[in-house]
Amino acid sequence: MTGMAVLHYDNLCIDPNQRRVYVNGRVVEMTTMEFNILYHLASHPGWTFTREQLYQYAMPDVFAAGPESVTSRIYKIRKKLNMDVIHTIHRYGYRFETVSYTHLRAHET
Repeated sequence: MTGMAVLHYDNLCIDPNQRRVYVNGRVVEMTTMEFNILYHLASHPGWTFTREQLYQYAMPDVFAAGPESVTSRIYKIRKKLNMDVIHTIHRYGYRFETVSYTHLRAHET
């Protein structure tokens, strides 16, 4: 993931080059899978992904845990960030949205 864009949303900064997540300027520790899921969702704000899609992106070479492990990883990411940016889309998957992104979309129409 080197040379990829650093993402900034409200108080959240995701730096894929250093593989670090910051909330209000403080480092938030993430596992590899948690970081990959968060970066993928945040790279596509407003898009909805299934657990299977997120699992394939986050851990393409590991098949032991399976897509069901995404649910627990999302829970841990939410708890670590303490921000309401990952939304569950009932019976489908997950979507990343922030206040700044939602505000921008409202003005596009």
